[in-house]
Amino acid sequence: MVRLVLYWTTHGIYGTSHGMAKGYAWLFRLLVVLIFLVVVIVCLQQVINYLSYDLRGPSSAVVRMLGGVGLEEPLARALYWYVLQIGFSLLLIKLVIRRPFRDVGFNLHNKQSSRTIILWFIPLYTAVVVLAWLAMARIWGVGMILGGVEPQTLAYQVKDIAIFSLLPGPGEEPLFRVFVIQLLLMVLYSGKDAETRAAKLFLIVVSSLLFALAHVFVLSFVPLQLKYSVLQVATSFVLGMVYAYSYLHTKSIVAAVVCHNYTDFVVRFGAYVLLSFVGT
Repeated sequence: MVRLVLYWTTHGIYGTSHGMAKGYAWLFRLLVVLIFLVVVIVCLQQVINYLSYDLRGPSSAVVRMLGGVGLEEPLARALYWYVLQIGFSLLLIKLVIRRPFRDVGFNLHNKQSSRTIILWFIPLYTAVVVLAWLAMARIWGVGMILGGVEPQTLAYQVKDIAIFSLLPGPGEEPLFRVFVIQLLLMVLYSGKDAETRAAKLFLIVVSSLLFALAHVFVLSFVPLQLKYSVLQVATSFVLGMVYAYSYLHTKSIVAAVVCHNYTDFVVRFGAYVLLSFVGT
């Protein structure tokens, strides 16, 4: 059914070569694919939240199993959430995009370009975070920076930092960079790579807006409950543009995954370091 809808929208309903008709057909395809992506992202978010965080869901057995290997409940649920996100994202790519994973970004192409992006991003992002935290501390106080992080044992902190430093990239980049951008290319550009700057900018902005939309639910994992941070949604949009640019520029998700992991590492590690100085 999905493939039938995408085929229909790709070929349009205005079978004419007239420029204006083509423009209307393109806008129609854009509207359809955006509606489809919003529905998929919101529904997927709710399903994963239910499976991993809703106490009425099937997560209890998984949490107990992970607890047996030393993962506390919050960490077990976070790990389970990311594993589900990875699994569902790969399934969507397989069923809808139907191209080899290597061809859509799961590769080591353009390693030099990826390395350059990473080496520029790490110091730049670190400097921006430090300056932003100084400003936030002055305006709203240190509590705004901690983001809910509480005093924990060293072992807990290590596991927490490891999960949120290694899984956000693999968990979210396949969905928001590979699936979203490849679907937009398939529907709007006949599956060809974006060649013009305008097309690339369009893909970057649209995919980043959808990435920001997904973060509306990130502070509350209860299905269908809206709770979000305006700052986090805005930050997600800006960082999403960086990740999308790196994906389109290198045709690989390596740089996007590394940069994404680094952003979460800085925030998590920095919060614990700051907490050790200010206490509770």
